[in-house]
Amino acid sequence: MAKIVIAGTADCPYYAKVELLADKLAKNLPGFQLHKIVRKPSDWKDWLQKTCKERGWVHSKSPLIWRELVDRGGKGVLIGGANDFQEYVFGYYGTESLVTSEDIKKVASENLQTKEEVDEEEKRFQNLSEPLQVCITNASSDTCYHMLHAIAKGDVFGEESEIAIRLYDTKDNMEYLEGVRMETVDLACPLLREVTITSNPHQAFSDCSAVILLDELEQGTEEAKSDWLKRNAEHFVHYAKIIDEIAKQGVKVIVAGNGPINFNAFMMIQYVTNVHRQNIVAVSRMVENHAKAILAERLKVNSAGVVDLLIWGNANGTVYTDVSKARVHNYDGAIWGPPFYCRSAVELVHDAKWLEKEFLELLQSRMETVQTALKRTPAFSQAAAVVSLLAHWWNGSPTGQVFSLGVCSEGWYDVPEGLVFSYPVTMSPKGYWNVVQDIELSDENKEKIQNIVKELLSEKYAIYPPPYVPTPTPPPEPTPPPTTPGGESKKDGEGSEAGEKTEDSDKDKETSETEGSTTATTDSDNDENKPILEKIVEDQVGEETADVPPSAGTPSEGKDGSEGKEEE
Repeated sequence: MAKIVIAGTADCPYYAKVELLADKLAKNLPGFQLHKIVRKPSDWKDWLQKTCKERGWVHSKSPLIWRELVDRGGKGVLIGGANDFQEYVFGYYGTESLVTSEDIKKVASENLQTKEEVDEEEKRFQNLSEPLQVCITNASSDTCYHMLHAIAKGDVFGEESEIAIRLYDTKDNMEYLEGVRMETVDLACPLLREVTITSNPHQAFSDCSAVILLDELEQGTEEAKSDWLKRNAEHFVHYAKIIDEIAKQGVKVIVAGNGPINFNAFMMIQYVTNVHRQNIVAVSRMVENHAKAILAERLKVNSAGVVDLLIWGNANGTVYTDVSKARVHNYDGAIWGPPFYCRSAVELVHDAKWLEKEFLELLQSRMETVQTALKRTPAFSQAAAVVSLLAHWWNGSPTGQVFSLGVCSEGWYDVPEGLVFSYPVTMSPKGYWNVVQDIELSDENKEKIQNIVKELLSEKYAIYPPPYVPTPTPPPEPTPPPTTPGGESKKDGEGSEAGEKTEDSDKDKETSETEGSTTATTDSDNDENKPILEKIVEDQVGEETADVPPSAGTPSEGKDGSEGKEEE
């Protein structure tokens, strides 16, 4: 059995003519097999030369037609062009084409339009088949190791998206990462397209759709907090610049780990222009999961049954844990209900003192307690927190549930705009987060939030000190000229003596004012209740303003005045 192959350009009227003739034969003759090859005009020449060279033919125009044996294969038998095919059909089948030239031109135009639409659709499907690029930094950490399986098998990005994982770390860890790469491939996950390791951040972040930053810069035993924050800022700003340049515009960046993650996310946001600031977040779900676990142990339920427990503030710093909205499912009590039935956690605990004291103490020491028992940093739960967050962000969170997430503030709940603050959020529609803005807070809880804001501002001031505004001193009152009671001027000697007394009086007054200024400055400098970073900033500003003239009323004026008095 043989088949006829017709190849030509989409806009060729001669190809359209023989195509219609071949379609007529295929419709009326059961044994007539037809195969079509349509090329764009720009691709035709190269394709024709390659085909003719492979098969040993000589042909230069569209269309190109040949006959192949279906069961034997081979290069086939060349028939020729449009006229050759019409003669072949007339000789074998006794039929010919009766289509007019005008109709053929219309068909050729339609063929070109259809070819362009088909190519565009194929391109779209090919783009859909491209794997999602996911990068994980500090990939030699245990946290990264424990999240790889969930990402590779589709728990995070869905069961229809292929994944390409990039593991980024320093050159010293490449040998270890090669072992991690091989073990990840050994998982044999159908959705895992490839796993690569690299120490080049540009290669790691290129075209990424999701970036998970697990970097942790440990603070030295004698290192000041301001210096530690500056090291973190430099490290994460370097990442931000690269991600902003070469990652996808809609990339989702998650800052995790045990460092100052709110601060690190804040610094990254300052240096991105292509990536939306809403797409850079800090993970506060680890603290949320700790709190849920403590409540679950108290109520003897599964921790997954505790929902809507909210974490406000600085994820790895000071937080306000809000259990007032927390609900509990599947509680083993006197009243049962369907799966959606739940009860208030506060009512079930029924111990306000425990919630206000012991619960918070257990939450603060939870990480240390687990770490002491494991004799290492807990990584499995950290990996689960990051994976569940990314899965909810990518696919949407469960309907009716509220979670905690460190996001860039837009002024919600009186938190200054631009600070990264952990808020209650929902993640619907998928790919977005929305801050829950209708939660009523008491004055006491508002004060707690403002105290956390001060902590975050103190971290910000380590990099961006607030402007120094000196306190102005009031000008001295003018001294009236000395006169005699009768309005007559005193004698030369008396006037000179009175002038000297007046000058001495003025000096005493200035010295007294200077002493007051010096005392106030010293009391301010010795205030131990101020944050460390604010003191550092004031010391830096004090050095910058040391050359201000005495009349400006700066702290240096008081010091100069004091020294002048000691010399007298």
